[in-house]
Amino acid sequence: MGAKYKVLSADDELWSRENIRRMLSWEDYSIDFLEPACDGEEVLERIPQEKPDIVITDINMPFISGLELLDKIHTEYPDIITLAVSGYDDFQKVKGVFMAGGIDYLLKPVGREQLVGSLSKALKTLEEREAEKASKEDNRLRENYISSFFEDDEFSSLLNGKLFRPGKESHVPSTRVFSEISTILVKFHDVEILKQNYNKDVLRMSYDIKERLRELIDVEGSIVFQYTDKVNEFIIELNATPARLRLIADRIYAAFPIEKQGPVTIVLHAQASSLDDIATVYREMIAELVSRPFGRRHSIIACNGIRRKSKLQDRFTDRLEAQIATCLENNDISKARSLIMETAGLEKCDSEEWSLFEVTQFTTRMINIIAEADKTSNSRTYEEVQDAINYGLRSLNKDIILDNIELALRIGAGSGAASNAGSSENSTISEQVESVRDYIAEHYMDHLTLSDLAQQFYVEPSYLSKKFSQKYNETITACITRCRMEKAKELMEDENNKLEVISFKVGYDDYNYFSRVFRRCEKKSPTEYRNSISKK
Repeated sequence: MGAKYKVLSADDELWSRENIRRMLSWEDYSIDFLEPACDGEEVLERIPQEKPDIVITDINMPFISGLELLDKIHTEYPDIITLAVSGYDDFQKVKGVFMAGGIDYLLKPVGREQLVGSLSKALKTLEEREAEKASKEDNRLRENYISSFFEDDEFSSLLNGKLFRPGKESHVPSTRVFSEISTILVKFHDVEILKQNYNKDVLRMSYDIKERLRELIDVEGSIVFQYTDKVNEFIIELNATPARLRLIADRIYAAFPIEKQGPVTIVLHAQASSLDDIATVYREMIAELVSRPFGRRHSIIACNGIRRKSKLQDRFTDRLEAQIATCLENNDISKARSLIMETAGLEKCDSEEWSLFEVTQFTTRMINIIAEADKTSNSRTYEEVQDAINYGLRSLNKDIILDNIELALRIGAGSGAASNAGSSENSTISEQVESVRDYIAEHYMDHLTLSDLAQQFYVEPSYLSKKFSQKYNETITACITRCRMEKAKELMEDENNKLEVISFKVGYDDYNYFSRVFRRCEKKSPTEYRNSISKK
Protein backbone atom coordinates (compact mmCIF):
# COMPACT_ATOMS: atom_id res chain seq x y z
CA MET A 1 0.00 0.00 0.00
CA GLY A 2 1.42 3.45 -0.94
CA ALA A 3 2.04 6.24 1.54
CA LYS A 4 -1.06 8.23 2.42
CA TYR A 5 0.64 11.29 3.94
CA LYS A 6 3.93 13.20 3.56
CA VAL A 7 6.12 14.55 6.38
CA LEU A 8 8.79 17.24 5.92
CA SER A 9 11.21 17.79 8.80
CA ALA A 10 13.42 20.89 9.19
CA ASP A 11 16.44 21.37 11.46
CA ASP A 12 19.76 23.13 10.97
CA GLU A 13 21.60 20.38 12.89
CA LEU A 14 22.42 17.21 10.94
CA TRP A 15 22.22 14.88 13.94
CA SER A 16 18.72 16.13 14.78
CA ARG A 17 17.54 15.65 11.20
CA GLU A 18 18.90 12.10 11.08
CA ASN A 19 17.53 11.30 14.54
CA ILE A 20 13.99 12.11 13.38
CA ARG A 21 14.50 10.23 10.10
CA ARG A 22 15.68 7.00 11.77
CA MET A 23 13.46 7.05 14.84
CA LEU A 24 10.44 5.45 13.15
CA SER A 25 9.62 3.04 10.39
CA TRP A 26 7.56 5.72 8.66
CA GLU A 27 6.02 3.40 6.06
CA ASP A 28 4.29 1.51 8.89
CA TYR A 29 2.28 4.69 9.48
CA SER A 30 1.53 5.09 5.74
CA ILE A 31 3.86 8.11 5.74
CA ASP A 32 6.38 9.19 3.10
CA PHE A 33 9.22 10.83 5.02
CA LEU A 34 10.65 13.44 2.64
CA GLU A 35 14.31 14.43 2.56
CA PRO A 36 14.74 16.75 5.61
CA ALA A 37 15.27 20.49 5.07
CA CYS A 38 18.20 22.45 6.54
CA ASP A 39 16.27 25.65 7.34
CA GLY A 40 12.93 27.42 7.08
CA GLU A 41 13.65 29.03 3.71
CA GLU A 42 14.17 25.60 2.16
CA VAL A 43 10.87 24.42 3.64
CA LEU A 44 8.98 27.33 2.06
CA GLU A 45 10.66 26.68 -1.31
CA ARG A 46 9.76 22.98 -1.29
CA ILE A 47 6.17 23.10 -0.04
CA PRO A 48 4.55 24.07 -3.41
CA GLN A 49 6.20 21.15 -5.24
CA GLU A 50 6.29 18.43 -2.59
CA LYS A 51 3.03 19.31 -0.79
CA PRO A 52 3.72 17.87 2.68
CA ASP A 53 0.81 17.15 4.99
CA ILE A 54 2.87 17.52 8.19
CA VAL A 55 5.88 19.78 8.89
CA ILE A 56 8.13 19.16 11.89
CA THR A 57 10.38 22.17 12.53
CA ASP A 58 13.05 23.18 15.01
CA ILE A 59 12.36 26.51 16.76
CA ASN A 60 15.93 27.85 16.68
CA MET A 61 17.09 28.00 13.05
CA PRO A 62 19.00 30.62 11.01
CA PHE A 63 17.42 32.92 8.40
CA ILE A 64 13.82 32.19 9.41
CA SER A 65 13.06 31.08 12.96
CA GLY A 66 10.78 28.17 13.63
CA LEU A 67 8.07 30.46 14.97
CA GLU A 68 8.22 32.64 11.85
CA LEU A 69 8.05 29.51 9.68
CA LEU A 70 5.04 28.21 11.61
CA ASP A 71 3.29 31.55 11.22
CA LYS A 72 3.93 31.65 7.43
CA ILE A 73 2.75 28.07 6.98
CA HIS A 74 -0.36 28.74 9.05
CA THR A 75 -1.14 31.82 6.93
CA GLU A 76 -0.23 30.54 3.45
CA TYR A 77 -0.84 26.78 3.84
CA PRO A 78 -3.48 26.38 6.57
CA ASP A 79 -4.11 22.71 5.73
CA ILE A 80 -0.59 21.66 6.75
CA ILE A 81 -0.24 20.24 10.28
CA THR A 82 2.79 21.66 12.12
CA LEU A 83 4.83 20.32 15.04
CA ALA A 84 7.62 22.28 16.79
CA VAL A 85 10.86 20.91 18.28
CA SER A 86 13.12 22.80 20.69
CA GLY A 87 15.84 22.20 23.23
CA TYR A 88 14.34 24.81 25.56
CA ASP A 89 11.35 24.35 27.82
CA ASP A 90 10.39 27.99 27.54
CA PHE A 91 6.80 29.00 28.24
CA GLN A 92 6.86 31.90 25.76
CA LYS A 93 8.16 29.62 23.00
CA VAL A 94 5.55 26.98 23.78
CA LYS A 95 2.84 29.63 23.75
CA GLY A 96 4.24 31.06 20.50
CA VAL A 97 4.08 27.64 18.82
CA PHE A 98 0.39 27.22 19.55
CA MET A 99 -0.41 30.83 18.68
CA ALA A 100 1.31 30.26 15.30
CA GLY A 101 -0.88 27.26 14.55
CA GLY A 102 1.28 24.38 15.74
CA ILE A 103 -0.54 21.44 17.31
CA ASP A 104 2.28 20.13 19.54
CA TYR A 105 5.63 21.05 21.09
CA LEU A 106 8.39 18.45 21.48
CA LEU A 107 11.50 18.79 23.62
CA LYS A 108 14.94 17.67 22.43
CA PRO A 109 16.16 15.05 22.46
CA VAL A 110 12.93 13.82 20.97
CA GLY A 111 11.99 10.34 22.15
CA ARG A 112 10.18 7.74 20.07
CA GLU A 113 7.12 7.61 22.32
CA GLN A 114 6.88 11.41 22.29
CA LEU A 115 7.11 11.53 18.49
CA VAL A 116 4.54 8.75 18.04
CA GLY A 117 2.11 10.56 20.33
CA SER A 118 2.43 13.82 18.38
CA LEU A 119 2.16 12.07 15.03
CA SER A 120 -0.96 10.21 16.17
CA LYS A 121 -2.53 13.54 17.07
CA ALA A 122 -1.56 15.00 13.67
CA LEU A 123 -2.83 11.97 11.73
CA LYS A 124 -6.12 12.02 13.62
CA THR A 125 -6.56 15.69 12.72
CA LEU A 126 -5.82 14.97 9.04
CA GLU A 127 -8.28 12.05 8.95
CA GLU A 128 -11.00 14.12 10.62
CA ARG A 129 -10.47 16.86 8.05
CA GLU A 130 -10.65 14.34 5.22
CA ALA A 131 -13.84 12.84 6.64
CA GLU A 132 -15.41 16.29 6.96
CA LYS A 133 -14.32 17.21 3.43
CA ALA A 134 -15.67 13.94 2.06
CA SER A 135 -18.95 14.47 3.89
CA LYS A 136 -19.34 17.96 2.43
CA GLU A 137 -18.51 16.66 -1.03
CA ASP A 138 -21.02 13.81 -0.64
CA ASN A 139 -23.69 16.29 0.41
CA ARG A 140 -22.87 18.55 -2.53
CA LEU A 141 -23.02 15.68 -4.98
CA ARG A 142 -26.22 14.34 -3.45
CA GLU A 143 -27.83 17.75 -3.91
CA ASN A 144 -26.68 17.71 -7.54
CA TYR A 145 -28.06 14.18 -7.98
CA ILE A 146 -31.45 15.14 -6.57
CA SER A 147 -31.62 18.32 -8.67
CA SER A 148 -30.70 16.24 -11.72
CA PHE A 149 -33.45 13.74 -10.89
CA PHE A 150 -36.07 16.49 -10.66
CA GLU A 151 -34.99 17.70 -14.10
CA ASP A 152 -35.32 14.15 -15.43
CA ASP A 153 -38.69 13.84 -13.76
CA GLU A 154 -39.97 16.97 -15.50
CA PHE A 155 -39.03 15.84 -18.98
CA SER A 156 -40.15 12.27 -18.25
CA SER A 157 -43.52 13.61 -17.10
CA LEU A 158 -43.78 15.47 -20.38
CA LEU A 159 -43.00 12.29 -22.31
CA ASN A 160 -45.45 10.23 -20.23
CA GLY A 161 -48.14 12.86 -20.66
CA LYS A 162 -47.77 12.70 -24.41
CA LEU A 163 -47.55 8.87 -24.39
CA PHE A 164 -50.36 8.00 -22.01
CA ARG A 165 -52.55 11.14 -21.89
CA PRO A 166 -52.39 12.44 -25.47
CA GLY A 167 -55.51 14.57 -25.15
CA LYS A 168 -54.24 16.50 -22.16
CA GLU A 169 -52.09 19.62 -22.40
CA SER A 170 -48.58 18.99 -21.12
CA HIS A 171 -46.28 21.70 -19.84
CA VAL A 172 -42.89 21.97 -21.57
CA PRO A 173 -40.50 22.05 -18.55
CA SER A 174 -38.40 25.01 -19.64
CA THR A 175 -38.67 28.68 -20.56
CA ARG A 176 -36.64 27.87 -23.65
CA VAL A 177 -38.44 27.05 -26.88
CA PHE A 178 -37.33 23.84 -28.56
CA SER A 179 -38.34 23.35 -32.16
CA GLU A 180 -36.59 21.94 -35.17
CA ILE A 181 -34.63 19.55 -32.96
CA SER A 182 -33.24 16.08 -33.51
CA THR A 183 -33.28 13.24 -30.98
CA ILE A 184 -30.88 10.54 -29.83
CA LEU A 185 -31.96 7.60 -27.69
CA VAL A 186 -29.17 5.85 -25.76
CA LYS A 187 -30.17 2.52 -24.20
CA PHE A 188 -27.86 0.54 -21.90
CA HIS A 189 -29.05 -3.06 -22.13
CA ASP A 190 -27.23 -4.70 -19.21
CA VAL A 191 -28.71 -3.08 -16.10
CA GLU A 192 -26.88 -5.51 -13.80
CA ILE A 193 -23.54 -4.08 -14.92
CA LEU A 194 -24.81 -0.55 -14.26
CA LYS A 195 -25.98 -1.61 -10.80
CA GLN A 196 -22.54 -3.00 -9.99
CA ASN A 197 -20.76 0.07 -11.37
CA TYR A 198 -22.82 2.44 -9.23
CA ASN A 199 -23.55 0.24 -6.22
CA LYS A 200 -27.30 0.40 -7.02
CA ASP A 201 -27.31 4.22 -6.64
CA VAL A 202 -29.64 5.22 -9.47
CA LEU A 203 -29.30 8.95 -8.77
CA ARG A 204 -25.51 8.86 -9.03
CA MET A 205 -25.71 6.62 -12.09
CA SER A 206 -28.09 8.98 -13.88
CA TYR A 207 -26.07 12.08 -13.02
CA ASP A 208 -22.75 10.55 -14.05
CA ILE A 209 -23.97 9.14 -17.38
CA LYS A 210 -25.71 12.42 -18.27
CA GLU A 211 -22.54 14.40 -17.54
CA ARG A 212 -20.54 12.08 -19.78
CA LEU A 213 -23.11 12.34 -22.55
CA ARG A 214 -23.09 16.16 -22.35
CA GLU A 215 -19.31 16.16 -22.74
CA LEU A 216 -19.58 13.91 -25.80
CA ILE A 217 -22.38 15.94 -27.42
CA ASP A 218 -20.72 19.35 -27.04
CA VAL A 219 -23.74 21.13 -28.54
CA GLU A 220 -24.92 24.31 -26.85
CA GLY A 221 -28.53 24.33 -25.70
CA SER A 222 -29.00 20.56 -25.88
CA ILE A 223 -31.18 18.61 -23.43
CA VAL A 224 -30.05 15.35 -21.87
CA PHE A 225 -32.37 13.47 -19.55
CA GLN A 226 -32.87 10.00 -18.19
CA TYR A 227 -36.33 8.58 -18.83
CA THR A 228 -37.16 7.84 -15.20
CA ASP A 229 -39.59 5.06 -16.07
CA LYS A 230 -36.72 3.20 -17.80
CA VAL A 231 -33.56 3.74 -15.79
CA ASN A 232 -31.37 2.49 -18.64
CA GLU A 233 -32.68 4.91 -21.28
CA PHE A 234 -31.29 8.39 -21.90
CA ILE A 235 -32.81 10.87 -24.35
CA ILE A 236 -30.90 13.70 -26.00
CA GLU A 237 -32.64 16.62 -27.74
CA LEU A 238 -30.38 18.88 -29.81
CA ASN A 239 -29.98 20.94 -32.96
CA ALA A 240 -27.67 18.95 -35.21
CA THR A 241 -27.28 17.79 -38.78
CA PRO A 242 -27.48 14.06 -39.61
CA ALA A 243 -23.68 14.03 -40.04
CA ARG A 244 -23.24 15.62 -36.61
CA LEU A 245 -25.63 13.08 -35.07
CA ARG A 246 -23.57 10.25 -36.50
CA LEU A 247 -20.36 11.79 -35.14
CA ILE A 248 -21.92 12.03 -31.68
CA ALA A 249 -23.13 8.42 -31.92
CA ASP A 250 -19.60 7.29 -32.77
CA ARG A 251 -18.28 9.17 -29.74
CA ILE A 252 -20.83 7.53 -27.45
CA TYR A 253 -20.02 4.16 -29.02
CA ALA A 254 -16.33 4.59 -28.13
CA ALA A 255 -16.87 6.15 -24.69
CA PHE A 256 -18.86 3.25 -23.23
CA PRO A 257 -16.91 0.01 -23.81
CA ILE A 258 -18.94 -3.20 -23.68
CA GLU A 259 -16.77 -4.78 -20.99
CA LYS A 260 -17.56 -1.89 -18.61
CA GLN A 261 -21.14 -0.89 -19.48
CA GLY A 262 -22.46 -3.80 -21.52
CA PRO A 263 -24.04 -3.43 -24.98
CA VAL A 264 -25.53 -0.06 -25.91
CA THR A 265 -28.03 0.82 -28.63
CA ILE A 266 -27.93 4.36 -30.04
CA VAL A 267 -31.00 5.35 -32.05
CA LEU A 268 -30.78 8.52 -34.19
CA HIS A 269 -33.87 10.49 -35.17
CA ALA A 270 -32.61 13.20 -37.51
CA GLN A 271 -35.99 14.45 -38.73
CA ALA A 272 -36.65 17.88 -37.21
CA SER A 273 -39.39 17.98 -34.59
CA SER A 274 -40.34 19.83 -31.40
CA LEU A 275 -40.72 18.74 -27.80
CA ASP A 276 -44.47 18.59 -28.41
CA ASP A 277 -43.75 15.64 -30.73
CA ILE A 278 -41.61 13.80 -28.17
CA ALA A 279 -44.03 10.87 -27.74
CA THR A 280 -44.28 10.23 -31.49
CA VAL A 281 -40.52 10.41 -31.85
CA TYR A 282 -40.00 8.08 -28.87
CA ARG A 283 -42.38 5.47 -30.29
CA GLU A 284 -40.61 5.56 -33.64
CA MET A 285 -37.24 5.12 -31.96
CA ILE A 286 -38.38 2.19 -29.82
CA ALA A 287 -39.84 0.54 -32.94
CA GLU A 288 -36.45 0.89 -34.60
CA LEU A 289 -34.56 -0.27 -31.50
CA VAL A 290 -36.07 -3.77 -31.56
CA SER A 291 -34.78 -4.17 -35.11
CA ARG A 292 -31.18 -3.99 -33.87
CA PRO A 293 -29.04 -7.12 -34.39
CA PHE A 294 -29.20 -9.41 -31.39
CA GLY A 295 -25.93 -9.92 -29.52
CA ARG A 296 -23.46 -8.50 -27.02
CA ARG A 297 -22.29 -5.60 -29.14
CA HIS A 298 -23.07 -1.92 -29.62
CA SER A 299 -25.46 -0.88 -32.37
CA ILE A 300 -26.22 2.45 -34.04
CA ILE A 301 -29.60 2.69 -35.77
CA ALA A 302 -31.03 5.55 -37.82
CA CYS A 303 -34.77 6.18 -38.00
CA ASN A 304 -35.36 6.44 -41.72
CA GLY A 305 -38.88 5.07 -42.02
CA ILE A 306 -37.65 1.92 -43.79
CA ARG A 307 -38.68 -1.19 -41.90
CA ARG A 308 -36.39 -4.19 -42.17
CA LYS A 309 -38.34 -7.25 -43.28
CA SER A 310 -38.37 -10.00 -40.68
CA LYS A 311 -36.94 -13.35 -41.73
CA LEU A 312 -38.62 -15.18 -38.87
CA GLN A 313 -41.26 -16.78 -41.09
CA ASP A 314 -38.51 -18.17 -43.29
CA ARG A 315 -36.64 -19.59 -40.31
CA PHE A 316 -39.66 -20.82 -38.37
CA THR A 317 -42.24 -22.28 -40.73
CA ASP A 318 -45.52 -23.92 -39.78
CA ARG A 319 -43.98 -27.23 -40.82
CA LEU A 320 -41.03 -26.76 -38.46
CA GLU A 321 -43.36 -25.79 -35.63
CA ALA A 322 -45.40 -28.95 -36.19
CA GLN A 323 -42.23 -31.08 -36.21
CA ILE A 324 -41.11 -29.61 -32.88
CA ALA A 325 -44.54 -30.17 -31.34
CA THR A 326 -44.54 -33.80 -32.54
CA CYS A 327 -41.09 -34.41 -31.04
CA LEU A 328 -42.23 -33.00 -27.70
CA GLU A 329 -45.37 -35.15 -27.70
CA ASN A 330 -43.17 -38.20 -28.34
CA ASN A 331 -40.72 -37.06 -25.67
CA ASP A 332 -37.97 -36.92 -28.30
CA ILE A 333 -36.18 -34.03 -26.62
CA SER A 334 -32.94 -34.52 -28.49
CA LYS A 335 -34.67 -34.11 -31.86
CA ALA A 336 -36.68 -31.11 -30.60
CA ARG A 337 -33.46 -29.47 -29.38
CA SER A 338 -31.82 -30.03 -32.76
CA LEU A 339 -34.76 -28.49 -34.60
CA ILE A 340 -34.77 -25.40 -32.35
CA MET A 341 -31.04 -24.82 -32.06
CA GLU A 342 -29.76 -26.00 -35.45
CA THR A 343 -32.56 -26.16 -38.00
CA ALA A 344 -34.25 -22.93 -36.90
CA GLY A 345 -30.79 -21.56 -36.04
CA LEU A 346 -31.34 -20.15 -32.54
CA GLU A 347 -27.82 -21.14 -31.45
CA LYS A 348 -26.43 -18.81 -34.14
CA CYS A 349 -28.94 -16.01 -33.66
CA ASP A 350 -26.14 -13.49 -32.96
CA SER A 351 -23.77 -14.43 -35.78
CA GLU A 352 -26.62 -14.77 -38.29
CA GLU A 353 -27.92 -11.28 -37.49
CA TRP A 354 -31.30 -12.13 -36.00
CA SER A 355 -32.96 -8.98 -34.76
CA LEU A 356 -33.93 -8.49 -31.13
CA PHE A 357 -37.57 -8.63 -32.25
CA GLU A 358 -37.06 -11.96 -34.03
CA VAL A 359 -35.34 -13.59 -31.06
CA THR A 360 -38.10 -12.32 -28.77
CA GLN A 361 -40.87 -13.68 -30.98
CA PHE A 362 -39.16 -17.01 -31.54
CA THR A 363 -38.29 -17.76 -27.89
CA THR A 364 -41.75 -16.76 -26.66
CA ARG A 365 -43.35 -19.12 -29.18
CA MET A 366 -40.95 -21.93 -28.21
CA ILE A 367 -41.79 -21.69 -24.49
CA ASN A 368 -45.50 -21.73 -25.32
CA ILE A 369 -45.09 -24.84 -27.51
CA ILE A 370 -43.06 -26.67 -24.86
CA ALA A 371 -45.51 -25.73 -22.09
CA GLU A 372 -48.53 -26.79 -24.19
CA ALA A 373 -46.95 -30.20 -24.84
CA ASP A 374 -46.17 -30.77 -21.14
CA LYS A 375 -49.23 -32.27 -19.42
CA THR A 376 -47.60 -32.82 -16.01
CA SER A 377 -45.53 -29.78 -14.95
CA ASN A 378 -47.01 -26.70 -13.31
CA SER A 379 -47.37 -23.85 -15.79
CA ARG A 380 -45.82 -21.51 -13.21
CA THR A 381 -42.51 -23.31 -13.70
CA TYR A 382 -42.48 -22.18 -17.32
CA GLU A 383 -43.28 -18.65 -16.19
CA GLU A 384 -40.06 -18.71 -14.18
CA VAL A 385 -38.15 -19.90 -17.25
CA GLN A 386 -39.78 -17.17 -19.35
CA ASP A 387 -38.71 -14.55 -16.79
CA ALA A 388 -35.11 -15.71 -17.17
CA ILE A 389 -35.37 -15.61 -20.97
CA ASN A 390 -36.83 -12.11 -20.78
CA TYR A 391 -33.75 -11.03 -18.84
CA GLY A 392 -31.56 -12.59 -21.53
CA LEU A 393 -33.50 -10.63 -24.14
CA ARG A 394 -33.15 -7.33 -22.27
CA SER A 395 -29.42 -7.83 -21.72
CA LEU A 396 -28.85 -9.29 -25.22
CA ASN A 397 -27.31 -12.39 -23.67
CA LYS A 398 -27.60 -15.41 -25.95
CA ASP A 399 -26.16 -17.86 -23.42
CA ILE A 400 -28.91 -17.10 -20.89
CA ILE A 401 -31.55 -17.65 -23.55
CA LEU A 402 -30.08 -20.95 -24.79
CA ASP A 403 -29.60 -22.24 -21.24
CA ASN A 404 -33.23 -21.58 -20.38
CA ILE A 405 -34.62 -23.02 -23.60
CA GLU A 406 -32.59 -26.11 -22.70
CA LEU A 407 -34.05 -25.98 -19.18
CA ALA A 408 -37.59 -25.77 -20.57
CA LEU A 409 -36.93 -28.86 -22.70
CA ARG A 410 -35.63 -30.78 -19.65
CA ILE A 411 -38.69 -29.78 -17.65
CA GLY A 412 -40.89 -30.94 -20.49
CA ALA A 413 -39.05 -34.26 -20.53
CA GLY A 414 -39.73 -34.66 -16.81
CA SER A 415 -36.05 -34.89 -15.79
CA GLY A 416 -35.35 -34.41 -12.13
CA ALA A 417 -38.78 -35.55 -10.99
CA ALA A 418 -37.28 -37.78 -8.31
CA SER A 419 -40.71 -39.02 -7.23
CA ASN A 420 -39.29 -42.04 -5.41
CA ALA A 421 -36.70 -40.16 -3.38
CA GLY A 422 -35.88 -41.68 -0.01
CA SER A 423 -36.20 -39.97 3.36
CA SER A 424 -32.52 -39.01 3.43
CA GLU A 425 -32.78 -37.31 0.03
CA ASN A 426 -36.02 -35.61 1.07
CA SER A 427 -34.24 -34.22 4.11
CA THR A 428 -31.39 -32.91 1.94
CA ILE A 429 -33.65 -31.23 -0.62
CA SER A 430 -35.67 -29.67 2.20
CA GLU A 431 -32.51 -28.09 3.59
CA GLN A 432 -31.48 -26.91 0.14
CA VAL A 433 -34.89 -25.35 -0.45
CA GLU A 434 -34.63 -23.52 2.88
CA SER A 435 -31.18 -22.26 1.88
CA VAL A 436 -32.59 -21.00 -1.43
CA ARG A 437 -35.35 -19.13 0.38
CA ASP A 438 -32.85 -17.57 2.81
CA TYR A 439 -30.67 -16.54 -0.12
CA ILE A 440 -33.62 -14.90 -1.86
CA ALA A 441 -34.45 -12.97 1.31
CA GLU A 442 -30.95 -11.45 1.27
CA HIS A 443 -30.47 -11.00 -2.49
CA TYR A 444 -34.00 -10.30 -3.78
CA MET A 445 -32.79 -7.02 -5.36
CA ASP A 446 -30.35 -8.88 -7.62
CA HIS A 447 -31.13 -10.71 -10.83
CA LEU A 448 -32.19 -14.19 -9.70
CA THR A 449 -33.45 -17.02 -11.90
CA LEU A 450 -34.50 -20.61 -11.31
CA SER A 451 -31.56 -21.81 -13.42
CA ASP A 452 -28.98 -19.74 -11.50
CA LEU A 453 -30.33 -20.73 -8.09
CA ALA A 454 -30.42 -24.40 -9.07
CA GLN A 455 -26.82 -24.25 -10.22
CA GLN A 456 -25.69 -22.42 -7.08
CA PHE A 457 -27.35 -24.91 -4.73
CA TYR A 458 -26.64 -28.04 -6.81
CA VAL A 459 -30.26 -28.99 -7.48
CA GLU A 460 -31.90 -29.93 -10.77
CA PRO A 461 -33.97 -26.83 -11.74
CA SER A 462 -37.38 -28.44 -12.31
CA TYR A 463 -37.00 -30.46 -9.12
CA LEU A 464 -36.06 -27.35 -7.15
CA SER A 465 -39.06 -25.48 -8.55
CA LYS A 466 -41.42 -28.31 -7.63
CA LYS A 467 -40.07 -28.78 -4.09
CA PHE A 468 -39.95 -25.04 -3.39
CA SER A 469 -43.61 -24.65 -4.41
CA GLN A 470 -44.62 -27.67 -2.32
CA LYS A 471 -42.82 -26.41 0.80
CA TYR A 472 -43.81 -22.74 0.69
CA ASN A 473 -46.94 -22.76 -1.45
CA GLU A 474 -45.43 -20.17 -3.79
CA THR A 475 -43.05 -20.28 -6.74
CA ILE A 476 -39.51 -18.97 -6.59
CA THR A 477 -40.54 -16.03 -8.77
CA ALA A 478 -43.46 -15.27 -6.44
CA CYS A 479 -41.10 -15.39 -3.44
CA ILE A 480 -38.69 -12.94 -5.11
CA THR A 481 -41.59 -10.64 -6.00
CA ARG A 482 -43.01 -10.75 -2.46
CA CYS A 483 -39.64 -9.85 -0.94
CA ARG A 484 -39.28 -6.96 -3.36
CA MET A 485 -42.78 -5.64 -2.65
CA GLU A 486 -42.26 -5.83 1.13
CA LYS A 487 -39.04 -3.83 0.84
CA ALA A 488 -40.68 -1.36 -1.53
CA LYS A 489 -43.46 -0.71 0.97
CA GLU A 490 -40.91 -0.20 3.72
CA LEU A 491 -39.00 2.34 1.61
CA MET A 492 -42.23 4.16 0.73
CA GLU A 493 -42.66 5.11 4.39
CA ASP A 494 -39.91 7.70 3.87
CA GLU A 495 -41.46 10.35 1.62
CA ASN A 496 -37.98 11.46 0.49
CA ASN A 497 -37.55 8.17 -1.39
CA LYS A 498 -38.71 8.66 -4.97
CA LEU A 499 -40.86 5.86 -6.34
CA GLU A 500 -38.62 5.42 -9.39
CA VAL A 501 -35.58 5.11 -7.12
CA ILE A 502 -37.39 2.56 -4.93
CA SER A 503 -38.24 0.54 -8.03
CA PHE A 504 -34.56 0.36 -8.98
CA LYS A 505 -33.40 -0.41 -5.44
CA VAL A 506 -35.65 -3.45 -5.11
CA GLY A 507 -34.60 -4.90 -8.46
CA TYR A 508 -36.62 -3.38 -11.31
CA ASP A 509 -35.15 -1.32 -14.16
CA ASP A 510 -38.58 -0.52 -15.63
CA TYR A 511 -40.80 1.57 -13.34
CA ASN A 512 -43.94 0.83 -15.36
CA TYR A 513 -43.39 -2.90 -14.90
CA PHE A 514 -42.72 -2.40 -11.17
CA SER A 515 -45.95 -0.40 -10.92
CA ARG A 516 -47.95 -3.17 -12.63
CA VAL A 517 -46.48 -5.84 -10.35
CA PHE A 518 -47.11 -3.68 -7.27
CA ARG A 519 -50.74 -3.09 -8.27
CA ARG A 520 -51.24 -6.82 -8.87
CA CYS A 521 -49.86 -7.64 -5.40
CA GLU A 522 -51.31 -4.76 -3.37
CA LYS A 523 -54.48 -3.96 -5.36
CA LYS A 524 -53.38 -0.33 -5.67
CA SER A 525 -50.66 1.61 -7.47
CA PRO A 526 -47.43 2.67 -5.72
CA THR A 527 -48.68 6.28 -5.64
CA GLU A 528 -52.03 5.25 -4.15
CA TYR A 529 -50.30 3.09 -1.55
CA ARG A 530 -47.95 5.89 -0.51
CA ASN A 531 -50.86 8.31 -0.22
CA SER A 532 -52.78 5.84 1.93
CA ILE A 533 -49.95 5.39 4.45
CA SER A 534 -49.20 9.13 4.60
CA LYS A 535 -52.78 9.75 5.79
CA LYS A 536 -52.40 7.43 8.77
